[in-house]
Amino acid sequence: MSEAKTLYQQLGEGPGIASVVDRLYELILADETLSPYFVETRLSQQKGHMAMFLAAATGGPNGYKGLDLDAAHAGRGITDADFDNVIGHAATALTEAGVDAETIGQVAGALMPLRAQVVTGEAAA
Repeated sequence: MSEAKTLYQQLGEGPGIASVVDRLYELILADETLSPYFVETRLSQQKGHMAMFLAAATGGPNGYKGLDLDAAHAGRGITDADFDNVIGHAATALTEAGVDAETIGQVAGALMPLRAQVVTGEAAA
């Protein structure tokens, strides 16, 4: 009897997550509402942090050594809509990588509790 795979394993471990993260940032940077947040960001470093973060969040190794989420997003003015857009782009990147809907739902479920640490702004009236 085989053991159930972790989300990390289902996503293809390090190489699979790196591929999804690359596509995620292509989608984010093409999104006119999200791209301004990354104007002064070193993308190679950002992608590395995201890949390590996703690895840990999906049951893989925890190699993340960056700022905690509160500190990394403080003062950025990120709204609930922005957070939802990133989750949507993540779902697209995962779908394009051949990940099934149930697994995408599990990944989104792992990310949703982070909303309180990431959202630091309010939507414009």
